[in-house]
Amino acid sequence: MQIKAPSWHVIKWIVGVFAGLAVIGGIIGALIVSLGLVTISARPPHNALTRTILHYTFKRSTANAGGSVDVPADLDSPARVALGIQHYANVCSSCHGGPELGQSPVALSMRPRPQHLASVVGEFSDEQLFVILRDGVRFSAMPAWPASQNFDEIWSVVAFLRALPDMTNAEYVAATQRALPEDAPELAFDAPDQLSGLDVGIKAPPMDEYLYATPGTGWHEYASNGDVIATCAACHGAKGSGDATAGQAPNLTVPSAAYMTKALREYANGTRPSGIMTTVAASLTDAQIKGLSEYYASLPDIAPPRDQAALGDPVAGEIIATAGLPDQALPACYTCHQNVSEAAGMLIPPIAGQSAAYVRHRLDAFAEPYWTGAGTSAWQPMHWIAKSLNPQQRADLAAYFAQQAPGGRAPVATLQPMDAANARQLVEGVCKECHTVEGVGGPSGEYPNLTVQTATYLDLQLHAFRSGNREAERMRQVAEKLSDKDMSDLAQYFGTPAALPSPTPQDVFATAEEIAVGGEIASNGIPDKNIPACLSCHGPEPTSALPIIARLQGQAPRYIQDRLQALGSEKSADLDTISPMHAIARDMTVDERHDVAAWFAAQAPLPK
Repeated sequence: MQIKAPSWHVIKWIVGVFAGLAVIGGIIGALIVSLGLVTISARPPHNALTRTILHYTFKRSTANAGGSVDVPADLDSPARVALGIQHYANVCSSCHGGPELGQSPVALSMRPRPQHLASVVGEFSDEQLFVILRDGVRFSAMPAWPASQNFDEIWSVVAFLRALPDMTNAEYVAATQRALPEDAPELAFDAPDQLSGLDVGIKAPPMDEYLYATPGTGWHEYASNGDVIATCAACHGAKGSGDATAGQAPNLTVPSAAYMTKALREYANGTRPSGIMTTVAASLTDAQIKGLSEYYASLPDIAPPRDQAALGDPVAGEIIATAGLPDQALPACYTCHQNVSEAAGMLIPPIAGQSAAYVRHRLDAFAEPYWTGAGTSAWQPMHWIAKSLNPQQRADLAAYFAQQAPGGRAPVATLQPMDAANARQLVEGVCKECHTVEGVGGPSGEYPNLTVQTATYLDLQLHAFRSGNREAERMRQVAEKLSDKDMSDLAQYFGTPAALPSPTPQDVFATAEEIAVGGEIASNGIPDKNIPACLSCHGPEPTSALPIIARLQGQAPRYIQDRLQALGSEKSADLDTISPMHAIARDMTVDERHDVAAWFAAQAPLPK
């Protein structure tokens, strides 16, 4: 018997019936919701079906997301466990309990209830635990990690969770007991004069129902109780060296008070990413932040804990730290991190005397593709620098810095002694065509006056041209033919003697009024466009402290203008991680670029 397909009219009738039922069902559902008949009470437990669906969905979702996660090699490190247990005690224990300890009655009154982790952690893989901590769980009280970067620190919590089922109550209590170190001051919580903004998580409406501000209330009221230093000592140790967590937390005897104050403020407002530190710092008043910074800066410098893993070669790390990697346009680490005076207005932390584990994890975090910067500084070069290093080089640097004594000035490798005859031969054969024998460029201003720069800057730029990190086809062709010794000789030939004045432009470049406008931008920036003052980086003190920053005073005006035009174009968009200048030049008008160039050109070259 042949089965006849339903006619089009029958199909339309069936579809119409189901559509009508759907509309009726929607109306009934909306009516039930509108009348408040749907219970949202958290008092009765979920029924078996709801509980099964929720847990199955939860486990399948986290298992899927964990497929793209790589577990670090040092996950079973006791140091990671030591750091993870402190964050767990600060935050997680309020809901999830502890070893041989029950859960809070408040947590057990939630729906869904947070699990007792010591009982269920074995049901999840390392990758799943990481995903749950990083992303949280929607429609439950499980929050996402309170930072959108710096996820390496999550692994320390995972490390503790792995150790949790075998940990005794006595071990847990001993590890989480906190006491004020000897002679440490109590830091009273005084009512703040005003609240500061908090940039954490994705803000969503209704905005008037939330208060993104600091200081705020914490999970444990160490701030209002004045027990701030006791809380800090849990990770950083009684003497501040980081020994309590075997170097996972930084050595606080190394940085200055000014740097720590800046860092704590940025942790507090969320601009410096750290789920661990933002949780702590967001509870502190500004007076407590200053008190903490002054206290730890006053402690004697202490060597960091030794790294038992010994993943790096300190000899190889010393080469990068003192000489950099010129072919990758990477300057020596010490150029910025050890010998820079805070008087130059740059709060750059020293890193000699930090533990190998801490430095390695920080460099690895900087190298992650999601890293976009930290803090409120105009330029954040560490993502580009760290990703230019391979994991072994980062470990080598960490091993080297951990062996250095905290404090004091550190060595910086200098250029090889100049071969003057080789330099003059290269100048005659190559450089003078554009830059003249003296290196000052021609009256057209098309080519830069090399003598206003330092030898260190010129050497780094020649390597950048050769490697392609700085685009200029003509200079690339020249640099490709130069050896490292040739570059060093040329850099010193032009960069070591006193600067010479640039040739007078063929035509009048700017009026006095335009120069004055440029001076205003150079000194004060353009606040409406969030453009900083040029002199905050290119002024006498910063360029003296950091020889890798270009000196613009006395440079040819047309050259500065052309560079600003090029830096502001889309072809320079990928330079953001190397230099802040693309974003700055992009937002300036043609006239603003011209006027700034005119002002710098009108200044006397800086002494070297």
